[in-house]
Amino acid sequence: MAVEKLVSPKAKCKWVNVKRPHPEYDVFQINLLLPAKSKEAKSWMEKIDGWIADEVASSGKKASEFLPYKEDGDFINFKLKQKASFRGKGGEKRDVSIMVVDAELNKCNVDIGWGSTVKVSYSPIPYTVNGKSGVTLYFSAVQIIKLVEYQPEAGGFEKEEGFVSEVVEEAPFEAVATSDADF
Repeated sequence: MAVEKLVSPKAKCKWVNVKRPHPEYDVFQINLLLPAKSKEAKSWMEKIDGWIADEVASSGKKASEFLPYKEDGDFINFKLKQKASFRGKGGEKRDVSIMVVDAELNKCNVDIGWGSTVKVSYSPIPYTVNGKSGVTLYFSAVQIIKLVEYQPEAGGFEKEEGFVSEVVEEAPFEAVATSDADF
């Protein structure tokens, strides 16, 4: 199968890492949720199953049990990812970045939160590894249709009247262990 650029249906998203790769897996990721009974979900699953069947037929191997989609309650969760870097033809390491655009195709720099409605530009890449064949959905861009901005948790605290820092750090909030002796 030739590498082709496709666009996902409009869907709500979760597990969004498009600005920075996931720290543990070193991949960008986004999961799209479509209602399980929707035409869009059924059509997309049929396409994916067809790509897998084509790879199984050409490789002569069994289909992988790891599909890029799974049932998630009343929804189908479609998993898309992208490696954080790759090696060029000359062996040099190249970092990847994910393009994010708004509904009118203007580039934007926002933190996409769970529940945002998006479309994703992706390529289905077939594979055969360890005797199993499948397909991975690699994405390169996200179009935000409706933004729900990501709000990092602050350890369960609520705003209080009092000290306000002049410097805002971008590092995520981390709880610090203390003992009664510290007070």
